[in-house]
Amino acid sequence: MAKLHIGTWAEMPSAYVTNVMARAGFDFSIIDMEHGIIDFALAQDMVFAAHAAGKQVYIRVPAIEESWVTRTLDTGCDGIIFPQVKGLADAEEAVRLCCYAPEGERGFNPFVPAGGYHKVPADFFEKENRRIQIGLILEGADVFAQLDEILKIPQISLLYVGQYDLSIALGVPGQVTDRKVLDLMDSTVKKALAAGKAAGCMVHSVAEAKTVIAQGFSFVVYKVDCGILYDCVHGFVEGVRGDSGAGCGSAGEDA
Repeated sequence: MAKLHIGTWAEMPSAYVTNVMARAGFDFSIIDMEHGIIDFALAQDMVFAAHAAGKQVYIRVPAIEESWVTRTLDTGCDGIIFPQVKGLADAEEAVRLCCYAPEGERGFNPFVPAGGYHKVPADFFEKENRRIQIGLILEGADVFAQLDEILKIPQISLLYVGQYDLSIALGVPGQVTDRKVLDLMDSTVKKALAAGKAAGCMVHSVAEAKTVIAQGFSFVVYKVDCGILYDCVHGFVEGVRGDSGAGCGSAGEDA
């Protein structure tokens, strides 16, 4: 089994929050630039904040496009999470944009955080190709038909199952415990492990996390930073007022 990594989605545009999450124990944060209001200047500060605490940070871009990927990787983040992956062609394009030659066609500028702001050593490009993690979000039904071919791409390191979007694609919107969703999750994690890749998904409780970890998922994403904050405050307030809440809740949605 791959090493367990636990983290959260970063929707709050705050390096301070990112640093708090890292110091609280999360192994990583995924900065969400597909949704919300985080721009590159904020994302850069959030990358610095995670790294200052010795933790990893990934960025979800809104599209598999060169302008997004180049600027994202220039921040020095540890990898990119790509949404809306339709199939093999998208996976290959992600690798092309993320990797330096000869594995890809990533643009190079040493005068950014990723390059250390100065001339790089000769082995920089090979090391950077190994350092950058490429994750694909599987959230549409069609991509699973090409999953075996995608798993043959050595540079792809993570397959993340987006349960909520997947449930919509499978005709059972919001029903993430439907057999159709669970069967695809099970087959995906088995194939990922056999190919030496990590598999990830979102969870909303300790019990749910233990279930998916036992299943083989090693990239476990606990809620969203703003959802964690909301649930803790709401649970406390409701508990004090004598209602059903008694602390941090378990409600949450797929990012």
